[in-house]
Amino acid sequence: MEPNMEYCLTQVLQKDVARRLQMGPELIDYITDADKCHDLESDQTALDKMVDGIATSWVNSSNFK
Repeated sequence: MEPNMEYCLTQVLQKDVARRLQMGPELIDYITDADKCHDLESDQTALDKMVDGIATSWVNSSNFK
């Protein structure tokens, strides 16, 4: 499946840690490829939700001390 903003956002916000870890490389590929992320700049709300989701669910669930 070709990722889009909606797909990436749902994957980032889910509780399954294993799936979030798998999503990391897909998300990096999506964000760094201008052909894939054409909707990234046009949908600022979704981008804000994605950043917030990464900050709250990924960073807060780490074991970093």
